[in-house]
This record gives sequence, structure tokens and C-alpha cells, in this order.
Amino acid sequence: MALGVSLALSPPSLLVGQSPATLSVSFAGEEGATLPVASHRGYPSLPAAALLSLGWQADDRGTEVFLRHRTGIQLAFVPGSPFLAWDGDLFQMAEAAYRFDGQLHVPLQLVVDLFPGLLPRAYEWDRERRILRVAERPSGPFNDPPTSSSAAEGSSPPVLASPPPPRTRAPRVVIIDPGHGGSDPGAIGPGGTREKDVALAVGLELSRLLAEDPEVEVRLTRDRDLLVPIWERGERATAWKGDRPGVFVSIHANGLPGRPEVRGFETYFLSEARTEHERRVAAAENAPLYQGGEEDRPPPSQDPLLAGILRDLRTFDHQHWSALFAELVQREMGTFHPGPDRGVKQGPFAVITNALMPSVLVELGFITNQEEERLLARPEFHRDTAEALARAIQDFFQRYPAGSDS
Repeated sequence: MALGVSLALSPPSLLVGQSPATLSVSFAGEEGATLPVASHRGYPSLPAAALLSLGWQADDRGTEVFLRHRTGIQLAFVPGSPFLAWDGDLFQMAEAAYRFDGQLHVPLQLVVDLFPGLLPRAYEWDRERRILRVAERPSGPFNDPPTSSSAAEGSSPPVLASPPPPRTRAPRVVIIDPGHGGSDPGAIGPGGTREKDVALAVGLELSRLLAEDPEVEVRLTRDRDLLVPIWERGERATAWKGDRPGVFVSIHANGLPGRPEVRGFETYFLSEARTEHERRVAAAENAPLYQGGEEDRPPPSQDPLLAGILRDLRTFDHQHWSALFAELVQREMGTFHPGPDRGVKQGPFAVITNALMPSVLVELGFITNQEEERLLARPEFHRDTAEALARAIQDFFQRYPAGSDS
């Protein structure tokens, strides 16, 4: 998977200001064919079943969909996401695939923009006449050999009579970040339980569980009670991951001293805070930046504005996947956690800002609530939490193109 390759596709002229009822298609120079076009979400789309006539076969697995071309080229996407993986490279469309009335639909942009752009000898979009020209009309079942016109694809591409063999999976990397540590205890409960101790206990248990999988490499930003500067955590994680698929999980416990009745768990991904609560949590977790020494601060020579722009560019591709990862974590936590599910949230957390991979920050509960403080201190809770996080990580890697196709 070429994680560094990403293309944001602009809508072609057909998609602007109109929603046609059909798409005109010319197969091997013969005009007159059409495909139905819908507009359930405010943008034109095609039923995925129509792609069979264009030489594609769909494998709809519910949470993820694979399309395979007659030549073996494969793309994968998640309904509801504008991102897709084309033979290992990540692309972003203007809109997302979706389900309507039990039927899967793909944006029309996929067919009139992406197909011609990446397979120009097989597909051509005639902008003036608004016709999709297809070099070959598929004849018979998907696995039948194509006609001689398939030479338009290039130099005799292989025709697959069965699904392509799975690629060798690259080692996945999971970076576990137990929050706080050393001179920074984090939030402290009324009974004296410290956030840094809870985070480390869960992190070590999660590391032990994941280490049982030979396909996973596990790294901890700290494995004992020491202070690791916030900015170094993401930098280390990025260096450890390298070019391999990986995720970053930062483990924390919430605190709200003025409101001891507040309880529950929530999972964050990196973005602008939208609510006062999100701003408060981000400020609390970022506090060591301003309380510690110079080692907790960004390099003084770094232009903050330029750094912010570069960071936005580098993390954009990961934001969608981080949001999905957060949803999976929140779902798994809800299978055992007795506190209220406070949902997926977002905020500008320094610890995950420079982790260039899908990243989440998990707030396991409110340590300032007496009931949840007792819960957070229990070894059984540490084990249950680690198991839930491990399930979420495994589920995410099955959906993440870098994890499934590398």
C-alpha cells in the first residue's frame, strides 16, 4: 500500500448543476446503451450492480466492498466514506458510496472520472457529448475470456478465472501510548487513583494481548512510570511505523473535579473541537505542554503557521480512518463498560497531532467520579478494556486498505 499516494478528485462537469436520469455509454464504438442514474443524496450515483456491464464484479461484504476488474485490478471502499483504495493506492472522491433501500450505490464520479483517469485505454469520458466510451463490451459471465479488443488495456493483461491470490500482508504496527507518567500524574480521583497508573496498566495488558498475534508489531511509548514529552510520542510512533500500516492508541482517564457526578467513556480523533466539553478535554490533555520544561514544547525554530499547514496536509488522509477507528473503539468499549456511552468526539490533541497514521485518544472513564474511580482501579477492568481495544484494532485493520491489501 502506498500510503503516501493520495489524490483528491474534483467533480467532472457532468456532476455540477444537474442530475441526469441516465448515463449514456458507448461499448466498442456502438452507441445507444444507457445506465440508470439516481440522486438520493444530492449527487448523481449509479447502482453498483450496473458496474458488471462495465467489466467489474462487486464483492459486497457489508462493511467493506471490493470491485475487481476483468484484468485483476481491484479497488476497495467502505460505504459512507469518500476514500477508496485502487490496487493499494489511496484516493479520495468528492462524495461517498452509500446504501439506499438495500441497494449499494457508487458516485457517478467513480465511473466518469476515476475509471477513465486510471484506465484510459479501457474507458474514456467524452465531456462534450457526455458519453462514457468503453473499449470492450463484456460478453457472458464475468470470468469468460475477453475478446481481442481487450488489447486496449495494454500489453496482454492476465485474465483471471478465479479471485486473485491474497497479497502477502505487511506487518502491522500498533503504537500504544499510556498517557502522562513520571512527574505528570494526569487526573487524580478523590480516592487518590492516578490517571497515569490506570493508563499504564491498560497499556501493558493491551500490549500483552496484541503480542500474541505474530502479524502485529507492538510498541509502547512508555512501559513504566516515566515522563515522555507529548511531542515526542507522535514522532516516535511515526518513526516506528515507517511505511507499514499502523495505528496509534493513546490511553487516558477523564477528570472533571467540579462535577463529580459525570461518568462515561468517549473516544476522540484529531480535529477541531466543536463543543465546550471537547475543548476542555483537549486543554486538559495538552496541559503538560505548558506545565513542563522546554522538552515538552515544539522546537522554537519551527514556524508555527507553516507547521500547522504541513500537519494538516499530512494528517488529512488519516482523519477519516481515525474517525472510523474511534467508532470501532467506542462500540467495543460499550460491550462491557457500565458507564454511559458518551460517543465519538474530536479535538486538537497534541499527542496525536504528529502521529502520521490513524490515531485515537481513549478516555476510559471519569476518575473524578467515585464509582468510576473504583472501576478504573480494578485489574478486571484493565483486562476487559484491553480486550475491547484489541478487538477494535483487529476489526479496523480488516477495513483499513493499508491493512487488508498490503
